[in-house]
Amino acid sequence: MKIPVSTYVTTVPETTWLRWLPNSLPAAGYTTLKNSSEEPIEVTKIKSPDYQQITLYQTVKDEESSKMVKLDKVTIPAKGNFAIAPGKYHIMLEKPTHLITPGDNARVIFFLSTGKVFKLRMPVRTSPELH
Repeated sequence: MKIPVSTYVTTVPETTWLRWLPNSLPAAGYTTLKNSSEEPIEVTKIKSPDYQQITLYQTVKDEESSKMVKLDKVTIPAKGNFAIAPGKYHIMLEKPTHLITPGDNARVIFFLSTGKVFKLRMPVRTSPELH
């Protein structure tokens, strides 16, 4: 029996968190996605029942400035990782569907190129040091 591909995608728990900001300002989510399969897997969409709008961005810097570039998809390499980490990539979560505060766990769903989904709970914090 073939194992569903979604079981190949896991995360590194200590890298998974959501940076909360007050007054319903957009939150930023971070995690490292691991692919244990022999084939690359793309994340084609991200949704959440806790936020109305989710966008994945890459931070691009030059000598004078930095900007956020919207990404439609990212690839988790075969037998590799993709780090959504501060200063590199982030998931922007906007318009919460209910009150979210530090200490909560935001639910995030990654849609994969395989047709499967990977569900994740992201601890909500004000900084990465707060566990």
